[in-house]
Amino acid sequence: KIELKTLEDQLLEKIANAPDDILSDKPLIDGLELTKATANEIAAAVEKGKETELSINAAREVYRGIAQEASMLYFMILKLNLVDHMYQYSLESFTQFFQKGMEKAELSDDVDVRCDTLRLSVRLVVYRWVSRGLFEKHKLIFLFNITLALLRAKTIGEDCGFCAEGMHFLLESSRKELAPSPLDWLSNMQWGAVELLSDKLDTFKPFADSIIETPQRFLEWFQKPNAEKEKLPMEWRSLDDAPFKKLLAIQCLRPDRLPAALVDFIRIVLPNGAAYSECDSDKNSYEVLEQIFADAGNTIPIYFILSPGVNVVADVDRLALKHRMTAGIDYHNISLGQGQDVFAQKALENGHKHGHWVILNNVHLMARWLIKVEKLLADYALKGSHKDFRVFLSSDPDTHIPVGILESCVKLTNDPPSGLKANLKQAFCAFSRNDYEEMDPRTKGIMFGLTHFHAIMLERRKFGPKGFNLIYPFSIGDLFNSASVLHNYMEHAPSKVPWDDLRYLFGEIMYGGHIINEFDRLLCATYLEHYMRDELLDEMELFPCLDDATSGLRAPATSKSYDTILEHIDTNLEGDSPLAYGLHMNAEVGFRTDQAELLFDTILRLSLQDLVSKQGPHSSQNRSEEVLKDILENYKDNRFDVPGLLASIDDMGPFENVFIQECERLNVLIDAMVSSLVELDLGFKGELTMSERMEELQLSLLKDAVPASWLRVAYPTMRPLKLWLADLAARYSQLLEWTNNPEVIPVVTWISGLFNPQSFLTAIMQCRAREKKSELDKMKIMTKMTKKMEAADFTEHSQGGAYICGLALEGARWDIGHSQVEPARPREMFSLMPVINCKAQSVVGRQDMRVFQCPVYMTQRRGPTYVFSAELRSKESKDKWVLAGVCLIMDII
Repeated sequence: KIELKTLEDQLLEKIANAPDDILSDKPLIDGLELTKATANEIAAAVEKGKETELSINAAREVYRGIAQEASMLYFMILKLNLVDHMYQYSLESFTQFFQKGMEKAELSDDVDVRCDTLRLSVRLVVYRWVSRGLFEKHKLIFLFNITLALLRAKTIGEDCGFCAEGMHFLLESSRKELAPSPLDWLSNMQWGAVELLSDKLDTFKPFADSIIETPQRFLEWFQKPNAEKEKLPMEWRSLDDAPFKKLLAIQCLRPDRLPAALVDFIRIVLPNGAAYSECDSDKNSYEVLEQIFADAGNTIPIYFILSPGVNVVADVDRLALKHRMTAGIDYHNISLGQGQDVFAQKALENGHKHGHWVILNNVHLMARWLIKVEKLLADYALKGSHKDFRVFLSSDPDTHIPVGILESCVKLTNDPPSGLKANLKQAFCAFSRNDYEEMDPRTKGIMFGLTHFHAIMLERRKFGPKGFNLIYPFSIGDLFNSASVLHNYMEHAPSKVPWDDLRYLFGEIMYGGHIINEFDRLLCATYLEHYMRDELLDEMELFPCLDDATSGLRAPATSKSYDTILEHIDTNLEGDSPLAYGLHMNAEVGFRTDQAELLFDTILRLSLQDLVSKQGPHSSQNRSEEVLKDILENYKDNRFDVPGLLASIDDMGPFENVFIQECERLNVLIDAMVSSLVELDLGFKGELTMSERMEELQLSLLKDAVPASWLRVAYPTMRPLKLWLADLAARYSQLLEWTNNPEVIPVVTWISGLFNPQSFLTAIMQCRAREKKSELDKMKIMTKMTKKMEAADFTEHSQGGAYICGLALEGARWDIGHSQVEPARPREMFSLMPVINCKAQSVVGRQDMRVFQCPVYMTQRRGPTYVFSAELRSKESKDKWVLAGVCLIMDII
């Protein structure tokens, strides 16, 4: 076009300057001919260019699907920082691995085949890169998120039964629905899910009726240990041909098996699914590091995200040895702390110039200094570092680590071994064969018991609050220190092993030094009472509190060799039963159910924007407005007239004080709710600018979560918003009933419905102390279980105390006939308690050994929600219930 314009300008200039007889101007005539010929050539070239452009666009369009999937993967990866701050990724890093995926794809002349191989290769390479930097508990979240995105895009799973309604039901599993269950083996929560599924999806309309009509057939499936691998009964067996819909049924009936079912689903639906679900399962940590080392370079550091009990330095040392790097000369290992930044910076400078390796350990201890490290590494990259220069960083997960550092690194996690067998073998192998063989037989036996105790303490943490009230950083260092103490003691030990001393040193100092909760300390002491005794040296049963018909793992003979003991562990320790920890088998169900809930809650948080349409009647604003209006309608004008109540009470006693304080706190909560909702409503109407606080409130309403601003003035809870509002209404009703006659407390008080249940128990002690003219600090609450379950069965107040209700037993069941604690029935997670008679009496020195002091907590989170200890009678040793994590919960969901 430019050339044609130039010719036209020249031609016009010649015509303008031509003589009167144009035909006599031969150069002009030749120019006209040339312009015409050139114009024709250009026109032909333009046409050909258009055809070429169309063919290029058509060829490029073939690969658009790959680009769209890559874009989807990238933005999904960016959202991972919502799960953990350490999961930060840059576009530059993503592009690098996207290109690696393209390079690894097999070549093919067939365009369709080439596109498929490119898509599969990029997907797997990017997943492997990201998953290596994720903790084990987050890998399934990321993988299932990828699978869901591909299902939504209709890239995979044409015949799996996927549908948008089913996806919403699956992801919103954290929104609990309660309905009275017609079957004793299904909880109200599970039956609520069944009814909701029957209402939501046409395919499942007869599902609830089928379960009611043939309960025995469904019970047989329900009781299978791996129910997700079995066909459902009757016509529902066809769900095996629609694996996505089978997930929905499993979610309702066996939520504890949902994570395992998801892995099976991914294997089926995702092309080459096993490569994802088993990614790196055939490699040890060193082999993974070798592969990541190839991906890194002199400008890309390797970042180890540490887990308790994991030693990454050993793998780096081994890799350095392979590459002929010498410690202290061209391989520098620096543990950061006060004053170490100077040495670290010097090592980095030398490494940049001379090609050294530098590993900086525990960089989270100097997070601010990392900003300087980030700038140094960027400068080195611009200047050009020595080709052999390598940087390794390690830290605990920490929100203060600069995002820039995390984005520029290749990240690697190395989770501690999972399962009791793996932990026990790792603990035992931490001691060399020579050191073990040099021990005397008694020390060998105690050492095995100590390593078993260590493995139990580490692995019990996976059960969450059922395992320990708080999370403790037990590590291999605790085991080494305990072994050192054991060795010193046994060198000078008399013929009798000093068990009391060992139990104290292990339980109160080495491991107990981490423990700050009294019930966790009691648990630790109870374990040591079981392991540290003479029977340990006589091949005793290591699984605590087993019945005679069950066997677990016996301690090896003290004469066995190092290799024989490893063989003994491999042969005799099968599976990972909760019985090994003294827990009930139901603990496994609860642990896996909690896993599933956490998984889907996280996926829902990551996918929330995709779940909600931006326009129409179901938009995020409209859905939030519906919830907002319902709450305001119920609570806008609901307040207690506290001054009026105070004026109506002639004799203000301890109980009246309690209920007045409850009314005041409920008023504060309702004020906070109403004011924030009114503000949000004005924001929706455009009368106020939407602030960050208002957006957080809207998101909470959308996610069915109790807003954080409300929780700050509310009571401890684990309920989703819908169930929390129902609970709040019940609390309001109890107080409203009391205000009708404020000088008389309820005959039976629903103690779970109080903000501060401790104050009610204190009131019982105050009244008793006044009556007996005793000191309050010498009083204690004593509990006696009645034979009645319903509060309505009581017409008179307790003499010298108060009746309470609303508690449930977790980890065991209450036998109301024999008034004692019994082991829980299979899959019975909670046992409702009868009405309890609480009285106060003076503290006595001796305790009845047939009574278990059962801790009472406000929520299933336990820990900081502790209220008091109730007395439960038991025919078995209290140690059984301590190890089983038995407790009373006020608010179960």
